[in-house]
Amino acid sequence: MDAASVVGRLVEQRYQAKPETARRLLEVAYTYVNVTGHLASKKDGLKSAVTQFNGAVASEIVKSLRHPERAAIVNIFLPCELLHALEITPMFPEGISVYVANTRCPEAFCQAAESSGVPESFCSYHKLMLGMNETNVMPAPALVANTTLACDANQVSFRRIAGRGVVPQVVIDVPEAADEASVSYVAEQLRDFGATLERTFGKVIDEEALKAVCRRSKRTLELVAEFAARRHEVTLPMSLTGELCVLIATHIMLGTPAAERFAWKLLRELASAPRAEASDVPRVFWVHTLPNWQRSMGEIFDEATSAELVGNDMAYDSLALINDLDPERPYDFMASRLVGCSANGGSVRRIDAALAEAKAARADGVVVFGHWGCKQTQGLAQIGKHRFEAHGLPTLVLDGDGCDPRNASDGQMATRVGAFLEQLRGPEGERLAS
Repeated sequence: MDAASVVGRLVEQRYQAKPETARRLLEVAYTYVNVTGHLASKKDGLKSAVTQFNGAVASEIVKSLRHPERAAIVNIFLPCELLHALEITPMFPEGISVYVANTRCPEAFCQAAESSGVPESFCSYHKLMLGMNETNVMPAPALVANTTLACDANQVSFRRIAGRGVVPQVVIDVPEAADEASVSYVAEQLRDFGATLERTFGKVIDEEALKAVCRRSKRTLELVAEFAARRHEVTLPMSLTGELCVLIATHIMLGTPAAERFAWKLLRELASAPRAEASDVPRVFWVHTLPNWQRSMGEIFDEATSAELVGNDMAYDSLALINDLDPERPYDFMASRLVGCSANGGSVRRIDAALAEAKAARADGVVVFGHWGCKQTQGLAQIGKHRFEAHGLPTLVLDGDGCDPRNASDGQMATRVGAFLEQLRGPEGERLAS
């Protein structure tokens, strides 16, 4: 039994009777991840960059668990520059739930949520977070904030957490129309959100500090955009965790020094990476969340031994907007990303953006990950498959779960992925696109 499994078992034994002890165990585990990030050897290149940023994310999770009075629960799409400018720690289900899944104790919290009335079919990221909150392993934050963008689960889960903790909740309504009126409407809501943060945390927003955070956000997005634009040139051992780190760096952690450093290191790796032609491994573009906790998927996708990950659509959802983003107008800067995000609006918009990104990365095929309980992905999966394949990209709709192993069949998933990769290789065992 590995160390993560040992910690997970101890958490499962204590989370009901001694939730504070269970929380401390998780804090210790994630502090270790943070320390590991600090100690990562620079000689390991891409692996080191991922380990270091993963440690930075773990540090944020530890801070949110230790000091909930200085934390706010947010969803993955909420612009967090205001939080970073005020030194408020973001707590987010897509992060906390993935870390708990990697600590091998997610079932306990998902079951706890189901026992309190949360449907079995509910999104597992949010279900797991609700279970942690309702068992008091995850303490109530000072504030809850979310957007209406893309995910409908947060409309329910965040309201429930706010009500249980009797804390304020802010909901940013994002219209589907990508026009100036929508940007102005969202920007005004973000100004009100800033005022709520000031009242809740007793801090005043320094406009210059906020602009500085937004400038860092833009620099980070520019670095990631250049990385994505040049990804077709090389072969890189990008792991599921690595792709997840890119997603967090362009969302919740966007605007932090850690995210900018990570983006710069990604770009630096391109200079010494082998040319794409040097690899016969199929290149796969990933749509939606990533099951990095799942060892069977890691054995296939990590280190580019069986398949090479060349991008993730959620991480790139606002890169096309960069030239129009002005960090000197911070509220419009944040609002424009929400309104122009490829996940905003109908599924075809997101599919077309993913198609362009996959083509640009010279992907051989696409995996659409059907995360348990995500109605949006379930709705767009077959539409996306048809559109990708019509443009010459074989597509696998892979049903699974980003954090709850009860809804993921290792054997069946590995078999399906293996068959898909064989399809991409062709009868001679080489990439059909090579």
